[in-house]
Amino acid sequence: MKSKAFLDIKSIVNESISNVNLEGSRLLVAVSGGQDSLALLHVLYSLKKQLSINLVVAHLNHNLRGRESELDSEFVSKLSNELRIPCVLGTADVQSIKDNKKLSLEEAAREARYIFLANTLVEKGADAVVMGHTSTDQSETILFNALRGSGLKGISGMSEMSSQLTDGIRVPIFRPFLQITRNQTLQYCLNNDLQPRHDSSNDLESFTRNRIRKQLIPALKEFNVNIEDSLIRLASNAAEANDFIHSCANKILSQYVNFYEEKIVINNDVIELHRALRSSLIMQALENLNYGLKNIRQIHVREIINLMKGSTGKVINLPNGIEAHSFNNTTILSFKQNKSVISIGGEHIIKIPGITNIPGWRINSSFEQTLVSDFANKDQTIVNVDKRLASNPVWVRGWQNGDRMQPLGMLGTKKVQDIFVDHKVPKIRRKSLPVICSDRGIIWIAGCGISDWAKVTNMGDSALKLAAIEISSK
Repeated sequence: MKSKAFLDIKSIVNESISNVNLEGSRLLVAVSGGQDSLALLHVLYSLKKQLSINLVVAHLNHNLRGRESELDSEFVSKLSNELRIPCVLGTADVQSIKDNKKLSLEEAAREARYIFLANTLVEKGADAVVMGHTSTDQSETILFNALRGSGLKGISGMSEMSSQLTDGIRVPIFRPFLQITRNQTLQYCLNNDLQPRHDSSNDLESFTRNRIRKQLIPALKEFNVNIEDSLIRLASNAAEANDFIHSCANKILSQYVNFYEEKIVINNDVIELHRALRSSLIMQALENLNYGLKNIRQIHVREIINLMKGSTGKVINLPNGIEAHSFNNTTILSFKQNKSVISIGGEHIIKIPGITNIPGWRINSSFEQTLVSDFANKDQTIVNVDKRLASNPVWVRGWQNGDRMQPLGMLGTKKVQDIFVDHKVPKIRRKSLPVICSDRGIIWIAGCGISDWAKVTNMGDSALKLAAIEISSK
């Protein structure tokens, strides 16, 4: 007889996959061998046929625990073979990364892990990386970020679906266990005769997260026995507030922020706005310039605000090679030296199936079964088009003045420049977006959608799957 824990976890994951439209997808499952990732793999395997998902297992040996790490790799490999799931095993010299980049051991291990997952995602043509973070991990993350002085975004914690730019690759990350506790994953393993591995490094109190888990949370439970639930509610409230402020700031963005080819100009009048709005506007400007908010903190927003209040001509240095300087009641954000947007020059024939590398991007192509004619991921960087297009040359180039295409659902054509405006693509980004073409015209613009004539017409037939992975130069 199946336990209630089994039924609850399976239904939660099933619903989560539906919520983020990953049915029929290829999922790269990060498996350490511990209870959370082991339960995750088992649940996904049980849903494989029901949801038409393909699974690939990824496991990284961090080379930090000697023979114990090797046994973890052997365990994951054996389990994958038993389940007949492809498995990619990787190794990393985390200690060298720590020493060379002057990171903490935790930071170095995390960097190595995400680089491995990013490259495996591309190599295996997966749609997303699936990770076994639980609500217990979520509460620890919220505390960790609060201790660092994070803003609303930081204490919002992890999202069910997010993306991260790693090693130049934008990685979709899916976390279906965020409603499930660590105790529940352990019970799931016991109920299903699964024998997870134990990572002895989780016992070391030299790691900040371990001290949070072993010292801080137990101490907080003396004041509130349900502290973890309270932290989850705090994160949910913070996420709602952050989303609202972000949407309000987005409505007035064009009034205060101008995007140019290699710089962003902010009107210093933003300092008259509410503090939350001006911080969000500056964060959005930095995110557009930086292709994300890696290494950007609230302290850098405050530095920019102080620059705006000071005299003209001053310059401040920000992370990732960004500099900000004041000029004539404006603040200009740009990259120092050779930091700039990569424009796509010339035409590059796309290898079908295969990987095509172009300036700033990696284009993956493959054939797969499709369930709906206009399948695309949320940000239009992965699409399915008519497989017959592969019978003739398909190439990628940059945007050219005068380009037109027939957007999905339209009878006529439209200027690509107007499509960029519709999709709120900053001017600084437009010449860096891949434009995929054939003799008939533009098939797809990464981030903006496919042409109506290129859509899959036979439901259930195989399709040509195209994916654009951005490779940042910053």
